[in-house]
Amino acid sequence: MKAKGIVESLVIATLVLAVFQAGGTVGAADDEATIGVLYAYTGDLGTYGEPETNAMKMAVKEVNENGGVLGKRLTLLIKDTKSSDHVAIAKAHELVGLKVPVIIGTAGSGPCMAIIDYTTSNGVLQISPSVTAAKFTDYPDNDLFFRTCPSDALQGTAMARLAIQQGYKTASTLVIWNTYGIGFEEAFTKKFELLGGKVLKSERYDPDTTTFNSEVEKVAAKNPDFVMLCAYPETGSGMLKAAYKKGYMDNIDWLLTEGLMSDDLADMVGKDDAGNYIISGLKGTAPDPRVVGPAYDDFKRNYTDLYGQEPIGYCANAYDAVALVALAMEKAGDVSSGTVIRDSLRDVANLPADIKTTNIGEALRIIREGHYSVNYLGASGDISFDKDGDVKGSYCEWSIADNGEVVLGNPIALEGPIVKATPTPKPTVAPTATPAPSPTATVTVTEEPEATPAATEEPTSTPTATPGFEVVFAIAGLLAVAYFVLRRKRA
Repeated sequence: MKAKGIVESLVIATLVLAVFQAGGTVGAADDEATIGVLYAYTGDLGTYGEPETNAMKMAVKEVNENGGVLGKRLTLLIKDTKSSDHVAIAKAHELVGLKVPVIIGTAGSGPCMAIIDYTTSNGVLQISPSVTAAKFTDYPDNDLFFRTCPSDALQGTAMARLAIQQGYKTASTLVIWNTYGIGFEEAFTKKFELLGGKVLKSERYDPDTTTFNSEVEKVAAKNPDFVMLCAYPETGSGMLKAAYKKGYMDNIDWLLTEGLMSDDLADMVGKDDAGNYIISGLKGTAPDPRVVGPAYDDFKRNYTDLYGQEPIGYCANAYDAVALVALAMEKAGDVSSGTVIRDSLRDVANLPADIKTTNIGEALRIIREGHYSVNYLGASGDISFDKDGDVKGSYCEWSIADNGEVVLGNPIALEGPIVKATPTPKPTVAPTATPAPSPTATVTVTEEPEATPAATEEPTSTPTATPGFEVVFAIAGLLAVAYFVLRRKRA
């Protein structure tokens, strides 16, 4: 074939490809409203990723069954942070590059702090269902960071009050060296010492550590009444196992934060020679999942029916985060601008409002009709956002039962007198309450429930990369120039 014919054929083929590419891209954008999700499916926080993102998927399903958002199908694009700050940064860049206006996540405070400057500087609204570090309250985030869970400034108070109630006078703290651990340590220490206690030793550990003897030896050396351990299951279980082997659980009690509240924790730490769970009877503090919104019973039933397991802590918060984003999009009349969506977020969550509702579909209908304002009452409780994007919270005790399961105990008042009790670090009978089993995922992100995502891969596949319209058009232009140059030479 002559050069002229080759160039003509390439120009025509490229222009045809450009037309189809342009149509495909625009069509997808017109049909879908996409929310990014940054959550851990592996690593220290991996135990929470699947059940909490399942709750997000359930909210998406309900939105789409009620007409979607502004006539568009709502979808989630999930990226696995692998509990790593560095991976979270890379995945955040991917999502921002894909022009998502909102990111739900991350699961932990460390990865969240690693990405917050990048997301907010790019105008992306970020909402976390489970980031609790107090530092985010007054962080300069351009009002683009919100959370549907309460701050550790409150839980630090709850932990201090529980310690005083147990009759403890001295403590050591062992915390993960990230925003979560440091913030919790500071909040707890301040309140514990204000209540008359004394912190003898504060130790922070590298989240990438694989050896634990040195840290537990340092906090135990001062012989405190108890050690306050702020960690996640993978590394936290290593600390507890090392403490047991070194004999530091014989005369020293341990109190745990909600980051360790997992039914898998007892198995991860292991059993003693008699076949009993080593950490049976250990207590901790957590946001009280029984203090929930009026929609929680329906949420729990629907979640259990869909996934065959009951929701764990923060699942309701994850569900509410997606619901609020969808309602804010509908209210704003926009699915592409994080700042515009942000500006409508408090309108659908906070009082005053003409109509209160617990139903996503009803809230969408009210917004579409445009006659009344709406206050969505979430499954997780009061999710009215203050000026810092924070919500209020209630707390309770939790403990490890003899069978290794997490059980819920008494509520912890954040104010008022503290009634002291005799410490009982190793009860033979665990408190009775409804256990929170660990769900397994059974659905993909953008489709109806079909399959469980692989634990070692991204929970959902990113759409196959294809050349953008601008790239294709540029190639077509270059080929066209080549064509006319050849024609001119032959003329």
